[in-house]
Amino acid sequence: MTDLQQVQVRGERHDPRRHDTASRLVFGKDELVRHGDTTLVDAIKRLPGVTVTTAAPGSTGSITLRGMGKGYTQILVDGQAAHAGFDPGSLSPDMVERIEILRTATADMRAEAIAGTINIVLAKAASRDSRELKISLAESNGRSTPGINWSRSRRGEHRGYTVNAALSRRAFLVEDTGIEAGFSPEGVQDLHRSTNLRVEGFRDVLSLSPYFNAVLENGDTLGWQTFLEASNYNKHGDIDWQTQSGPELRHVRYRQSTGIDVVQLRTDLSWAREFDSGGKLSSKLGLGGNREDYRFREQGYGADGMQNLDDATDGWLRVQNFASFGKYTWPGSGAHVFEAGWEGSLDRRREARVQRLLAFDGIPESFSDLSFDARIQRAAVYAQDEWTVTPAWSLYLGARWEQIETRSDGSDFMPVRNRSSVLSPVLQSRWRLPDSKDQVRLGLSRTYRSPELRLLVPRPYTSTNNRELDPDTMGNPLLKPELATGVDLAYESYREDGAMLSLGGYARAIDDVVRMETRLIGDRWVAMPSNGGSATAWGIELDARLSFPQAADAPGLELRFNLTRNWSRVDDLPGPDNRIDKQPSLSSTLAADYRFSPAWSVGASYSYRSGGSTRTGIHQIAGESARRELDAYMLASLWGKARLRLGVANVLQQDIASDTEYFDASGRQRIERLRPSHFSVRANLEVAF
Repeated sequence: MTDLQQVQVRGERHDPRRHDTASRLVFGKDELVRHGDTTLVDAIKRLPGVTVTTAAPGSTGSITLRGMGKGYTQILVDGQAAHAGFDPGSLSPDMVERIEILRTATADMRAEAIAGTINIVLAKAASRDSRELKISLAESNGRSTPGINWSRSRRGEHRGYTVNAALSRRAFLVEDTGIEAGFSPEGVQDLHRSTNLRVEGFRDVLSLSPYFNAVLENGDTLGWQTFLEASNYNKHGDIDWQTQSGPELRHVRYRQSTGIDVVQLRTDLSWAREFDSGGKLSSKLGLGGNREDYRFREQGYGADGMQNLDDATDGWLRVQNFASFGKYTWPGSGAHVFEAGWEGSLDRRREARVQRLLAFDGIPESFSDLSFDARIQRAAVYAQDEWTVTPAWSLYLGARWEQIETRSDGSDFMPVRNRSSVLSPVLQSRWRLPDSKDQVRLGLSRTYRSPELRLLVPRPYTSTNNRELDPDTMGNPLLKPELATGVDLAYESYREDGAMLSLGGYARAIDDVVRMETRLIGDRWVAMPSNGGSATAWGIELDARLSFPQAADAPGLELRFNLTRNWSRVDDLPGPDNRIDKQPSLSSTLAADYRFSPAWSVGASYSYRSGGSTRTGIHQIAGESARRELDAYMLASLWGKARLRLGVANVLQQDIASDTEYFDASGRQRIERLRPSHFSVRANLEVAF
């Protein structure tokens, strides 16, 4: 009789965060839907290093990495820049396959990522046939958010498809109070006002995202993906001012209503061929468009109760986009994997705005018909090489050249033309320490931030009660891109039981920082962007996970913790608090998931974001209170493949305080606002069949 020894073969699942030379953090659908959030933005806010800033009523907050503002953080969809008007808040987590966070640039993606990149990868063909229906209902401050999501996937031998559809209504009610105070150069208070604001409305969204893929007889693969969204946004606001001392405002009460209808479409056709030599050619053509119709009405009243303002503004926006992408991957050559590619795009943005102001108090009736037509052309080429120098040491070397040209013509300004180009070299390296699963990463990069189109167009957008704290806004056609040189360093430790620890740091040196400055032009206060001097940002990042796998007689437990400590300094602004606009000094999240059995699990997350004051301009300071949020969920299996997910968000209901201050030789003005926040409850019924 022969005794056979048992041989156990274990395969290690590829983890991009751990195994790739070019560092990226990947979070799958299971993690995004865990709390039953109704929007993708609510799910993203718990990911490491991500913060979501406070939004205007009914709008999505800005998503930032390292707290460095919306413009410093690049948001991509399927690796490509999202079209104008794209709102991540309109996506449900069920429509997303995964989220990728890149803290250091890579050559195959745009280098417009000083703080980093968040890449939203939409759901594609599943590995098996499936159908799922999800019905959700959430409520906050007496307003409901119902929604329904449906998905269908089918996988065949040579083709497959996935269809995701979602319909939702997000109703909201926001109320806040404010105090405005003014002081003479001697510090004597000469102005005191109070204000109350109430804004309510809703947003209806219908989204459809089909994906189809096929393998042809010659082995080529085709993929077709479309994202279609139609939305209707309605908002009504009531604003009242009471002046206790000082000059009276011209409009002490005003009522506003806004309606926006949007249809967005993006469709991509991709093709790939693998050659006998081992090389691979991939290409993609993309078409997109955005159709937006805008309605704004405002009635203002003086202190005597008589109407003194009637504003009717109607506008429309049309955006068309064409894009082409491609890359060729050379056959494996020893320790090298070499890739080169291109990207080209043309965006056309046409906008018209008709405003009618009725005559009041000797001010004649006015009528303006403003329009502009803008084109943005982008071209880029890149090359990259991932080189395994030794089994323990690998290098990623890449370079990307990009050129952006903007042309715009309008009825109220001279033609504007801007052209800029950037060469962005990138180096990333990974060292695995001897006899351990620990490793060290180093990244060096050159990135940039180009001005948004709205910041380049010299068109005024007027405020209702024009003053230092409520100025008009206008673009500046002379803006230059911000350029940054960055370094990232991290130590990572992994364990067999799933535990992980990552401790790192980053630094960015930024030139030609763009900031808003408010100044008096004629008899109107106007806020305009301009290039200032240089800035430096640096910080420490900690990310940890600890897992206790479920045993026969014990539940499973997973703990996650992340913390980001940021510092920054803008050189040509006086201190203190001369930081990059609204960058929090500290953000952190602690989360736990507790699995009682395959049928029951619960979890909670606590997030903290520091507040404080920021010197935003030579004469301006803005402040915001710290934010603390506690969310929790419970998941229960009901029957068959049906599950019930219950959740609560913002349990602490911490009020949001903010302030803005303007000061010069004539004195100082300051307004403080307080907005109550409310917890929300939600229930999701998920049925797979």
